Amino acid sequence: MSEQVSVTGSTRRGFLRSAAIVGGAVATIAAIGGGPLATVAHAAPGPGPADARSDGAGRSVAIFGAGVAGLTAAHELIERGFEVAVYERKELGGKARTIFSDKGLPGEHGFRFWPGFYRNLTDNMRRTPFPGNPNGCWDNLTRATTYLHSGAGRHDLTIPFPFPVPAIPSPITPQNFIDSVASVFETVFRLPPWEAVFAAQKLGVFVTSCDERKLGQWDNVAWNDYMRADWSSPEYGRFMADGIIRNLAAIKSANASTLSIGIVGEATVWSVLTFGNDEGGSVDRVLNGPTSTRWLDPWVAHLKGLGVQFHVGWELEGFDISGQRVASAQVSTPGGRQSLDADWFISAIPVDKFQPMIDEKMLAADGTLADILQLETDWMNGLQFFLRERAPVTTGHVNYVDSPWALTSISQGQFWKGGLAAYGDGSVQDCLSVIISDWNTPGMFNGKKARDCTPEEISAEAWAQIKAHLNDTDDVLRDGMLHSWMLDPAIEGSGTPAVSNDEPLFIQSPGSWALRPTSATGVENMFLAGDWVKTDVNVTTMEGANEGGRQAVNALLKAAGSAERPCKIEVLAKAPWWEPFKAVDRERYRAGQSNVFDIFDARTP
Repeated sequence: MSEQVSVTGSTRRGFLRSAAIVGGAVATIAAIGGGPLATVAHAAPGPGPADARSDGAGRSVAIFGAGVAGLTAAHELIERGFEVAVYERKELGGKARTIFSDKGLPGEHGFRFWPGFYRNLTDNMRRTPFPGNPNGCWDNLTRATTYLHSGAGRHDLTIPFPFPVPAIPSPITPQNFIDSVASVFETVFRLPPWEAVFAAQKLGVFVTSCDERKLGQWDNVAWNDYMRADWSSPEYGRFMADGIIRNLAAIKSANASTLSIGIVGEATVWSVLTFGNDEGGSVDRVLNGPTSTRWLDPWVAHLKGLGVQFHVGWELEGFDISGQRVASAQVSTPGGRQSLDADWFISAIPVDKFQPMIDEKMLAADGTLADILQLETDWMNGLQFFLRERAPVTTGHVNYVDSPWALTSISQGQFWKGGLAAYGDGSVQDCLSVIISDWNTPGMFNGKKARDCTPEEISAEAWAQIKAHLNDTDDVLRDGMLHSWMLDPAIEGSGTPAVSNDEPLFIQSPGSWALRPTSATGVENMFLAGDWVKTDVNVTTMEGANEGGRQAVNALLKAAGSAERPCKIEVLAKAPWWEPFKAVDRERYRAGQSNVFDIFDARTP
């Protein structure tokens, strides 16, 4: 293997991107529609009585965490005349930031993408200036036009995203076409017909389920249980369970809430059909360069220009709560421990970092916050392979469906303005940015779990798994192409019993919806922001983090009695033709009956 690139400075994370993967798979089975849970949608509160204070008193806000949620809250508050200070323990941008190595090569916590149904995050991007762009940072998004479903020892399936019709046709070559047709026939002949019917029926059950059933029943059922993967053939499990679903936001089908998988699957199907999409209508978008340079750095610069104060290296240690209010916050700083005073406090830190903040005084003010202690996280971290040659595997994302480490990737050079030659020593032409979503299953070649491997072993095994998928029908990757690699530095102590992950992701395990808090809490001047609070999009995403930030601001405005306009929160598109079926199901659910279409595997509440 080639040399590892060591890390100095910033880190950047990848994220959920497999919504397009899930939706593409669902769409190949049935063009089902759907929308969000009506009870999940967050209507912005109306303006309260006019704020009598105009001298700045009562308008200071301390925000902890400078990831997407914290930056969103800061953006919305500073535009509404509040005094905003943001405190970040690591680096600005949170998990979304770019990691520049000591060789000057841009890596990341894991690649990210912007599905078409992202509409809140993209609004902030439009409002963030970027030189030469009339629509700010939003203009730095570029369209991905295909998805590759790659198997090991099997033909690969290329799924184009044809709507809207791209200016440049998707590169579906004769070889792509032949492989895709062969892949479909391989699956058709290996999948028993009754299993295909059963899968279609279960998808139909979900989209016709009322919100009460989705929240009260399906959220408590794991996806592989809902789809009965344990009853079925290996081919069925490969397609409908772990082969695809485990790549969604670090969730594996055994611990993925059916509610969360269903919501993002429905949203993606609609996105493919250009219904409910952000302007432009593309199901899959990526940035045209490193995340920090094309978006996060301009965002921070814009907020600084508006008056937001940033403090890096300041870590929240706890809140001093007196009665129903936060009196002050305790933080560790480069200069020692300090007590911070503010009128309002927003915690925009990840759930695993907020859980230690919950103490007896906080629970005395709001006992429901104890549920947060039961929320779970999992590992989903990035590994970049820097290449001496271009390797545009497909014009979008790749799912290595037979990889035990649940690998996904994207070739970034084809999307970046100027490519990657401007970074490092100039010899890197492409970056195969990979996400490892399963750190607990033995590898395909070394037989070891990723969390038990050294960084070198992780790199060698992931590279071998990818080659096993791509080189089985063509010569796509060669060892000589590899310039260097970089593992997400959030993985600490690799290859030792003390291995840990400083930046895990929140997962939507069965029953987690009831445990997730709202942005408003029983602590009158403390609000929660992030992708782990209750949001309409539900799943761990940048959109969810943005939505959580907006919710926290709206809750603060309401508590302050402010006349400032609340943040608008766009919700997922809703299919009107399912409403009659949902009305029937609502009565059946209340009567303790199964969904009317739940025939082969009837489940009662």
